[in-house]
Parts: sequence; structure tokens; C-alpha cells
Amino acid sequence: MNLDIRQGRAWLTVLGGFLIMALLHSMIQTCFSLFMIPVTEDMGISRTTYSLCTSLVAIATAVLAPTLGTLLGKSAYTRRIFILCIVCMGLSYASYSFAQNIYHMYISAVFVGVFSCGAASMPVSIILVNRFREHRGLALSIALAGSGIGGSIITPVLTKLISQHGWRAGFLVFGLAMIVIEVPVALLLMQPCPERTDDLPCGLNGSPDAHAPGAQDPEANIPLGELKRQPFFYIYLIGMLSVSFVGYGSLAHLSIHLTDVYNPAFSNALISFFLLLLTPAKICLGWMYDRMGAKIANIVVMSFHAVSFLLLQTNGNESMMWIMAGCFSVGITNGTVAPSVVTAALFGTKDYGTIFGYVYSFCMLGMVLGSPVIALIYDLTGTYRLAWATCFTMCLLTIVCLSYADRLCRKAVERELQA
Repeated sequence: MNLDIRQGRAWLTVLGGFLIMALLHSMIQTCFSLFMIPVTEDMGISRTTYSLCTSLVAIATAVLAPTLGTLLGKSAYTRRIFILCIVCMGLSYASYSFAQNIYHMYISAVFVGVFSCGAASMPVSIILVNRFREHRGLALSIALAGSGIGGSIITPVLTKLISQHGWRAGFLVFGLAMIVIEVPVALLLMQPCPERTDDLPCGLNGSPDAHAPGAQDPEANIPLGELKRQPFFYIYLIGMLSVSFVGYGSLAHLSIHLTDVYNPAFSNALISFFLLLLTPAKICLGWMYDRMGAKIANIVVMSFHAVSFLLLQTNGNESMMWIMAGCFSVGITNGTVAPSVVTAALFGTKDYGTIFGYVYSFCMLGMVLGSPVIALIYDLTGTYRLAWATCFTMCLLTIVCLSYADRLCRKAVERELQA
């Protein structure tokens, strides 16, 4: 097959991943909070009670991720499972609109979590990892950046829909939109690499020139069975849990902290600045992973994130907060990009779907724990100082865990090659 055609198809897959993330991931993570006030007022429940829906989605995803990762990693089943999960996720999301009490919403949330696991970021990551090698970080970061851009586009549309027709219409319309829009995207653009073999990554690097002079060395492919016997794999999983804990937990409380310390107008301006930087920062991170390698890029990005938490300790200094927002926007992108890119860089693509399922499960656990733990620290101390110090420490823990896992993994691969 002509190399230019294969390159074009590979980048069309990136576009497909971008569109999947723009709608599906945004409706789960970014836009679900838009329903909070209308639902809680209509049902007469607390915001904490409503927020449990998000936790149930994450828990269901964490439980199912290893199984679905294994199934999605098998090219014969990838597209079928992908499309089935998109349809069922759309129906599950639409079912929120029929809830008569919060317990009905909890049931819907569990189903949303189960099917979103196979409909959004995990299948996108698995398909793109098998499509790319040389530009893998950039491709993944562009696709995953769809969640931020999609959220910014959907928010005003959804807000207007809810205000004019109610929250039930919002859930129903966007649940059905997931099916109508994303099933064609999955069919036409998100094609698993048809030429995939156990030894040869696809897309741009699955060409006859993949092993030409100047090409990258063949990837190490460590099967899950071997990884489970290696202590560095569990250290790696702890590092990924830490990335998600810091990212999701701090993001949930950043705006609250800034509003408490500064005036609401300054807080809103700072958050807008942070959101403006988020997408280019995410794409830049993918480029860094391609150019610097997983270990160095992770150290650089998590160092930026750590600095942001040090700056958050300087209460009352508005000038420093602009620097904090810049550092924070760089650091928090790692929670989205690192699990996909670093997992492939360390362990290869042969058993990627299965391995990434376990990694994604730990990321979801980090998401579940992050916000409640930070909230608990605030409730116990009456300030976010200790919470930000905890996040700073976990940034350092992430650097240590991922760097240590990288070093031991490479040693294990060298021993295997020598044998």
C-alpha cells in the first residue's frame, strides 16, 4: 500500500479520536457538572449526593478496564466492541433523563461507567498506539486534546438547552447525539490497524521503511504475564495512580481555593487563562514525549506541576498566580497523555490493550480518590495548604516511581535480549 495513503489514514484516525474525545469524554468529565444545579433543585438533593454519580462512573470504569482493555487490544474485536460501547453509552447517558430519583441516576451512572470504558479514551489510545510509533506522543496528545476543545464548544450549547427545555432534555439530546455522531466516526475514521502483527507497529511506522537506516530500534514487547512478576510494574501503577490523584484532585479544588483567597473576578480570569493554555500545553507535551523520551519528559512536566503547588502556597501574591497557572496547565496535561504514551514507550505494543486496561484502572482509582481526599484535608485543617503540600509530594512520588520503573524495565529488556 502506498505510504502516503497509509499516513493519511493514520492522521484521519487522529481526527476520529479527537471527535470521540470532544463529545464523549467531555460529556462525562467537563459537562456533567452543568446538570448539577437543575437536577439538585428539581430533586431536592444535595450537591454531594449528585456528585456521587461521577464517582460511580469512575469506579465502574476502574473495575471493567482490564477486561475491556484485553478485548479492545484484539484487532478482531476492537471495532465491534468500540461501536457497541458507543451505542450503549449514549443510551445510558440518555437514560439519566428518565430518572425519578437519585437512585435511578446512580443506576444510569454505573452503566455509563461500564460502557464509557470501551467508548472513549481507552479505545482511542489503543487504536492510535498501534497506528503510530515515531509521532505517537504527538498523535495521542492531539486526539486527547479534543476533550478540552469539545467541552468549551458544548458548554454554551448545553447550558442554553437546559435553560430553555430543562435538564431532562439535555441528557436525552446529548445521549442520542453520541450515537448519531460518534458511530459514523468510529466506522469511518477509527479503523484499527489492519496490517498489525505482533512485531510491527502500524500506521506511519508500519511501512516498509520502518527498519531503514535512521529508523527507531524495534520496540520491546513485554507481555502482561511477565510484567505481573516484575516489582517495577506495580511501582509504575502507583506512579500512574499518583498522576491522576494530583491532576483530578487539584483541578476540582483549584477554582475554590482561588476564589477563597482572591476575589471572584481575578479567580475567573486566572481559570480562563489556564484553560486557554491547556490545549496547546497538551499538544506540546506529546511533542516532548516524542523528542525527549518518556523518562525526561515526565520529569520536566511533573516538575512544572510541583512548582505550581509551591506557588499556590504564596497566598495574596496575584503576580505569582499567573506563573502558577502556566505551570499548572503544563503539569496537569500529564494525567491525560502520560498513561497512554508512557505505557507504550516502556512495555511496547504487543500486549498494549491488556496492559493499558490495568493502567487505566489505576488512573480511575486516582480520580476517585483525589477530590475527596483533598476535600477531607481541607475540612480537617480549614485551609488548602496541607492539601497542596500533599500534591507537591505526590508529584515527586510520580517522578520517582516512573523513573525507577523506566530504569528497571530497560534493564529487564536488555537481559531478555542478551539471553
